[in-house]
Amino acid sequence: MDALESILKKISFFQNLNCPLQDLVKKMHLERFEENTDIFSEGDQGSSLYLIISGRVLIYSKSSTGQEMAIQTLEPSDIFGEMSLLDGGYRSACARTLEKSIVFSLERKDFLEFLDNNPKAAVTIIETLSKRLRQSNIRNKILIETNRKLSTQNNDQKQSAGNTPGQATDEQQEQLAEEKKEYSIKADRAGMEEREESGFAGVLEQHLYEVEHSAEEDEKPRVKKDTDLREMLYNKKVVCPICNSKFESPKALSKYVQTTKMDYDFCQYYKNINPLFYEMIVCPICGFTFNEEILGMRLKKEQSEEIKSRLMTFWQENKLKDYSGVRTLEEAIETFLLAIYSLQGRPVKKSLMGMLFLKIAWLYRFKHEKVQERKYIEKALTSLSIAFESEDFSNVRSEINTAYLLGVLNMNSGNYREAAKWLDRVLRHPSKSMFPMVINQTRELWSDVRQKLREGKEQKKLNEDVSE
Repeated sequence: MDALESILKKISFFQNLNCPLQDLVKKMHLERFEENTDIFSEGDQGSSLYLIISGRVLIYSKSSTGQEMAIQTLEPSDIFGEMSLLDGGYRSACARTLEKSIVFSLERKDFLEFLDNNPKAAVTIIETLSKRLRQSNIRNKILIETNRKLSTQNNDQKQSAGNTPGQATDEQQEQLAEEKKEYSIKADRAGMEEREESGFAGVLEQHLYEVEHSAEEDEKPRVKKDTDLREMLYNKKVVCPICNSKFESPKALSKYVQTTKMDYDFCQYYKNINPLFYEMIVCPICGFTFNEEILGMRLKKEQSEEIKSRLMTFWQENKLKDYSGVRTLEEAIETFLLAIYSLQGRPVKKSLMGMLFLKIAWLYRFKHEKVQERKYIEKALTSLSIAFESEDFSNVRSEINTAYLLGVLNMNSGNYREAAKWLDRVLRHPSKSMFPMVINQTRELWSDVRQKLREGKEQKKLNEDVSE
């Protein structure tokens, strides 16, 4: 039971309740399901929440044509069926195991008894459910639109079948399959981003809390330093793309931006003022955070409204700080974290996300926090790898720089074989002569990677000899 309590404390639905969870744990029941077993169906009376301990569960719905539409694939530590805890209403989707699964269930009556004994927890639960419901509404919009398309295509299929039997049916079936595949990808991605959003909001809140409660610095040298830095800034007039507020955001004057050195992954160090601290623009009204690339994204009206609503909820629990003056390293990190939080659930290019993660890693490097730096380098690696395979790099410089970065970041992470693959791709690129600086750095790194691989082979052979 102690292990189950530890799991609950790590889940966003329970972790902020600020009350003992032992009583709740005692009310949970262990259940085992074989592969491909229905846990509940759409329209069933809901009376319990489920927590996955092992296995995977598919949450899906059915279209009017009978097609199964995947909504979300859940894994260990994920919960589902939570809405029924409050209203005991009908299930809005189906749940089926994809493999042998072990879950804990919590009955509604037991949960309500827990809330009666811990009334303060009820407010937190309602707020958490509201956030999850908002994400669910987004997925439902996708589902409704896809269902409409499927119904239209099904009718077209029947009409076509009457005119050209056989051939028209095959074509329509292929279109239906493509629609289902496209929706499944969108829905899975939405589900993954929902879990990421929940976790990322926690990261952001924790960062804001730690900064607020850190030890007070000596203000005298800080005041003088701020005065010096303020002279190196100018105010840029901007308009928030979410709430249309007009305001000014600080930027570094180019005459004070002097680079002293640069790391292999393009992280630059500056003598006077670091322009990276002021790259992000933070709206003082709604808190939406963006740079020039994000500003260039085209957001639909409903996307803007969803972002505005989510930010409003976030700032009800957290104080929106003033980022209009001199920024500390901590505040610079906050602005990038806010930018990523602002974009959660939006169709953002992986190359853009990769660079945001990498810049956060640079900021933690300035702060000498190795663990956090490594964490965001791994995130950058994942995003940039997907970007290289899925995005169209019409700009040769971007293509070469991305491949080079993947080589450098893999090397920094100790993935020497992957690093060798990407660096080799740069050295073999037909347009490499146009970028001599990058090519020279790639050759230097290639030599280091080969040495590491050679040492690895020698160590492996030594280990084999010792074992014999």
